[in-house]
Amino acid sequence: MPKLYAALVIDRPWLTLALLLALAVVAAIGARDFRLDASSDSLIVETDPDLAQWREVSERYGGGDFLLVTYTPVRDLLAPESIATVQALRDRLAEVDGVASVLSMVDVPLLRSPPAPLSELADNVRTLTSEGIDLELAREELTTSPLYRELLVSADGKSTAIQVNLASDGRYTRVITQRNELLIQRQREGLDDEQQAEFDALQQELEQLRRAAGARQQRLVADVRAVVDSFRNGDTLFVGGVTMIADDMLSFIRGDLMTFGVGVLLLVIAMLAFFFRRPRWVLLPLACGGITVLYMVGFLGWVSWPITVISSNFVSLLIIISISLTIHLTVRFRELQNRDPTLDLRTLMIETVRHRFWPCFYTAVTTMVAFASLVSSGIVPVIDFGWMMTIGVGVALVVAFTLFPAIVMLLPTGGGRETIARAVGVTAMLARGTNAQPVTVIVICALVAVLSGWGMSRLTVENSFIDYFQKSTEIYQGMAFVDKHLGGTTPLDVIIRFPDEPEFEFDDADDPFGDPFADDDMLSGDPFDDPLMDDAPEDALGADRYWFTPDKIALIEDVHAYLEAQPETGKVISLATLHAIAMDFNDGEPLGGAELAFVIGAVPVEFQEALLAPYASPSANEARISIRMIDSDPNLKRNEFLQRIERGIEEETGLDRDRYELSGMMVLFNNMLQGLFQSQNTTLLWVAAGILVTFIILFRSILLGLIAIIPNGLAAAAVLGLMGWLRLPLDMMTITIAAIVIGIGVDGTIHYVHRFRRELPRSPSYEAALAASHNSIGHAIFYTALTVAAGFSMLVFSNFNPTIYFGSLTSAAMLLALLANLTLLPAILLKLKPFGPAGSAL
Repeated sequence: MPKLYAALVIDRPWLTLALLLALAVVAAIGARDFRLDASSDSLIVETDPDLAQWREVSERYGGGDFLLVTYTPVRDLLAPESIATVQALRDRLAEVDGVASVLSMVDVPLLRSPPAPLSELADNVRTLTSEGIDLELAREELTTSPLYRELLVSADGKSTAIQVNLASDGRYTRVITQRNELLIQRQREGLDDEQQAEFDALQQELEQLRRAAGARQQRLVADVRAVVDSFRNGDTLFVGGVTMIADDMLSFIRGDLMTFGVGVLLLVIAMLAFFFRRPRWVLLPLACGGITVLYMVGFLGWVSWPITVISSNFVSLLIIISISLTIHLTVRFRELQNRDPTLDLRTLMIETVRHRFWPCFYTAVTTMVAFASLVSSGIVPVIDFGWMMTIGVGVALVVAFTLFPAIVMLLPTGGGRETIARAVGVTAMLARGTNAQPVTVIVICALVAVLSGWGMSRLTVENSFIDYFQKSTEIYQGMAFVDKHLGGTTPLDVIIRFPDEPEFEFDDADDPFGDPFADDDMLSGDPFDDPLMDDAPEDALGADRYWFTPDKIALIEDVHAYLEAQPETGKVISLATLHAIAMDFNDGEPLGGAELAFVIGAVPVEFQEALLAPYASPSANEARISIRMIDSDPNLKRNEFLQRIERGIEEETGLDRDRYELSGMMVLFNNMLQGLFQSQNTTLLWVAAGILVTFIILFRSILLGLIAIIPNGLAAAAVLGLMGWLRLPLDMMTITIAAIVIGIGVDGTIHYVHRFRRELPRSPSYEAALAASHNSIGHAIFYTALTVAAGFSMLVFSNFNPTIYFGSLTSAAMLLALLANLTLLPAILLKLKPFGPAGSAL
């Protein structure tokens, strides 16, 4: 043992504690800036090329983030009291800071209540609040109109939706666009010094903007919820939308960190108390875990490094890893004390550290390699999680080998032998069974591996936002209600690009059909002036109204009809919807060019934002079809659906593939999930390769390295196979389970092999060394695995389904790793005898 370590930690424990306390104070200051990022941006991949397109579409058509507030009164929806409530609710929501606009059923134009000639609509647009409105005709229009039915008003006429459009941060969008352009360039070809400086400045500014945006979003959602709560009074109201989903994810994760952190703490205390029977051996592992987490939280706060949904479990993982390291120190210390109660405290601690440092060091290094391998995923949240855990495991190792000995050196030794709840029954049984039937153990594990591989082939990442929440939660109920009655939840857009139309310029001198006697005054003004437009309002679309041609409308109608026919889609809205309404005024006949120009030009400016701007951009020569997806549809498979309609639009309508694009949050979220899924194999290969190399270096044997990786590989494959058999899709959390299982499971493998090598030279046979290893280090592995499994099992009481799956599956994986390390690993050692003959092994 280095003399410096002994002099500082063991001989001067007060100095060590003072240094650790000073670092804890610094970390506590930084922890105030620690934050969770569950914004909608955290659900997508920043370098996704579809992201830039989505932001461009949102800016062009105004289809950015929005919230939906549903209102179902106990009385009739069109009763005066209900209409007044909707007005008041709309006005209160419009006053919320961060809300750009609000659209409700009292704001939209009613075209058939009562029916009026098309020429009169521009000057006599009526709404629900207009004087003398016929409410029964309004009810019929709201529940049957292709524009309003199941969008603003449910088909049964009992519920309405209020769309709350959120203000966009132009500065944030510009900064993140510039940063991403430089990020992509850095990944492809690198940056020069000037570009790197610009990138660093943008990164720093972006972090500040994100922090401010996150705080604004939380305040906005809280304010909207407060407004909605004040209007309940017996009525049924729900709040939904992607922003609400992201905020509820954040709330559930924060709640899990607090509530289940306490639950896990109490459970771990109970288990440690049962195992070790003395308060000091309970409090020491908890102190090491707590200090480790405090240091990491403080570090993340100081460097402004937020955690996301994917990395939200890093706290529980760090606590478990830290406690695991401390348990191994505790077990060894107590073994030495029981073996020779006459040893003085300093000698006990030096021997404990000497025997446990290298196994714990290699355990920590191997775990760090496993988590560091996640950087190969290419997904920023996964990369961040990998680096956080890599750094955190290193911190846990340092804390365990400084805080534990420093505190123990200051405690009275007590006297006599330490009592311990030994796991003799379980470990001895596993030792006897493995010694007696090693081939049977190997064959059973091989069958498990085959079944696991089969199950893994059935894995998918097809999940929906609504699947993340329990049915008892408000967010689930709101999303289910919107899906069933008001057109769907998750937005998807189809952007159709039209070919540029040629511009013709005529020179009168070259015109063979020109009229030399024509009056020049006749050619002045608008050459496309339409006498039918004389009655149109002066502030209509102007020349852009001629962009809306029958050919464009016909193409949009074809695509619209195809999309509407898909069983997974809810409400579909486009110019085809408006054309269908206009046809009602034309005896059901399609409108010609002049009629289209008249109708488009007749739409008052105050309604253009709601009726035209979201679905057409004449300046960009594009049209947008807006789709709401039925997120609660059990048959919805995002990736399969997107691929189907991507092919189907071309096949069914003849529209060339380069003339349309899919956009929206559904596309971005699906891209992230598919990226995670595709990166999993690469990540697992890197994890396995990294750990194999570490094992080879540690054990100085390729064969032993291959042997040591088998138990943990089997545990990881088994849990993934179980997910496949149970049809549990991989999600943002469970996608990292395999790497986590291997990273934590190697703890038992390294300690067991290390102890087996120590026992073998003084044992008459491999079987005797196996029994001795099970009776010593087997107990520590057993305690650690049970503590880890019990701690993660507490997460099954969360309201956030990914957390439930993560907790239950990780618990199962830890138990599988325990069994593999105490059965399969020793069975392979018995059959292959990689250390040479017993009694003479190195």
